[in-house]
Amino acid sequence: MDIYTLLIYVSIVLLAGFAVGKFVEHYGLPAVTGYLIAGVLIGPYGIGIVSMQAVEAFDVITKLVLGVIAFQIGTELFIPVLKKSGKRLLSITFVHAFITYAIVWIGVYLLSGELWIAFALSGLAVASAPAPVMEVIKKLRAKGPLKSTIVPVVGLLDIVSVIIFGLSASIALSLLDGDAININNAFFEPVTEVVLSIFVGILLGALLGVFSKLFVEKAPKADRYLAYLVISLSFILFSTWLANVTELSNILIPMSMGMAFTNFIDKETFEIQGRSLQNFGGPFFVLFFTIAGLSLSPTIVVQAALLATVFIVLRAIGKIGGAYVASTLTACPTTVKRYTGMGLLPQAGVTIGMLVSLSASLPPEETQLIQAVVLSSILIFQIIGPVILQRVLIKAGEARSFPGGKTTPQSDA
Repeated sequence: MDIYTLLIYVSIVLLAGFAVGKFVEHYGLPAVTGYLIAGVLIGPYGIGIVSMQAVEAFDVITKLVLGVIAFQIGTELFIPVLKKSGKRLLSITFVHAFITYAIVWIGVYLLSGELWIAFALSGLAVASAPAPVMEVIKKLRAKGPLKSTIVPVVGLLDIVSVIIFGLSASIALSLLDGDAININNAFFEPVTEVVLSIFVGILLGALLGVFSKLFVEKAPKADRYLAYLVISLSFILFSTWLANVTELSNILIPMSMGMAFTNFIDKETFEIQGRSLQNFGGPFFVLFFTIAGLSLSPTIVVQAALLATVFIVLRAIGKIGGAYVASTLTACPTTVKRYTGMGLLPQAGVTIGMLVSLSASLPPEETQLIQAVVLSSILIFQIIGPVILQRVLIKAGEARSFPGGKTTPQSDA
């Protein structure tokens, strides 16, 4: 596609997403839900303003924004805080991941009678979506124990879900092909990718931290805002390119980079750097979610309806119940027990990447089945997930601003 034609599509997507986002916000819904609805409406499965060719050309924008989001998630993983509540966060991450996986596996197997389907879908059920979580938290300016639990858990969960998916996908493909499952394709290959991605990200983050201390922190305070925007974005762009050419994780590299960087800098630097990326990233967030909506077909929900419904219900039960069990075991505050699982419902980002990866290895008929189920789940959870997260943050008393720019809480009814 001609680059100038693509620019026209970008302008249409950006304006449509922003307009519908503001419209739904007026009625108390998260803007991210409006972005997705706008994408569905103007996309190839809606009125067709944006073609499928254009959707495919947006891939680089999607990867860049995922890099920005992953980096921001990583900066929330401050080691002193993790040490203070590390047991709690790790417990919620691993226990709820295991419970979600087990519940989905058992339910899907009982319904379908196929082991490979059970492994494939349960491996895709664990991950949450950092992007809508961060967008809602940013809009509400949320602060408190619930927010401080959900954000690092979403970050840690990306690492855990990639490992789980790698193991499950290898087993599913081996079962489908009739091959024997071995330690290499079921364990070593996916774990190697994760370890290398984290290692590369930490190296880049350490380099970014050294660069900051040697040059940026010595600059006049008025110049630091732009400086941190430039260097952070430059490193994110580089990490996106590096992940693509090395076939490593384009989420884990920038996330690990953000974690290493945030532990190199002082509090003032962290706040300046955070504000610079948040203010700059607004239009990219609109683009990201509207683009995500472009490829979601409402007709997919009709396909494999029963299996998709079971998958969606079981995933919700696993996440809400699993997080409740884990937070109860670690004596978390009541709001964390009640609402953490609800904050982990959004699904996209890394799940879409894993779905694409699995689809490339499956036969056409099996690909359509898995895509129908998982894309239906993504469509549902990306619409209702942010709405639920917004409501629970308000109920928990952690929101400092409210939908529509109001300064008093909305009704929970």
